[in-house]
Amino acid sequence: MVFTQPFCSSPCSQHYNHLMTDHFLILIPADPYFVPLLEQAQIANDYLTSLLPDAELVIWNASETVEFVDCGDNFERILCPACGAEIAITDWQHMMDAAYASHFDDLSATVPCCGANGSLNDLHYEWPAGFARFTLEALNPNADLDDPHLLTLESILGCPIRKIWRSL
Repeated sequence: MVFTQPFCSSPCSQHYNHLMTDHFLILIPADPYFVPLLEQAQIANDYLTSLLPDAELVIWNASETVEFVDCGDNFERILCPACGAEIAITDWQHMMDAAYASHFDDLSATVPCCGANGSLNDLHYEWPAGFARFTLEALNPNADLDDPHLLTLESILGCPIRKIWRSL
């Protein structure tokens, strides 16, 4: 079942201005399959809105399937978490294609550099990226969140979270 805010069912990135660069602060659970309860999501949304009063929009979204949450133009490279080697984009695309075949239900992958087995979610994305069924997003927040605020959001949502900065 998909839960979204009643006034808007699409994430921030669908609301951005295509004529200028926009920045998105996106918070996702560390566990790609985790979705908080409806009440938790709304409380987290309200709290994030209070922390980022200059944001153009703050919204949460939950989907039935896991999705890749990218960093947009901030992307630099992907590193192996086992050996630290850079993973070629073509190799990563092959791993993504294999995972997409299961609609990202199975994120397991073997990295070509050292043969280590792991998850696409655990690769070191520079800038951070990840996989999630739930996102909490702020469009052009004009501020960052400090660790105490992130810990409060983790407490509200009931899970560890990752912070992703997307530029488009």
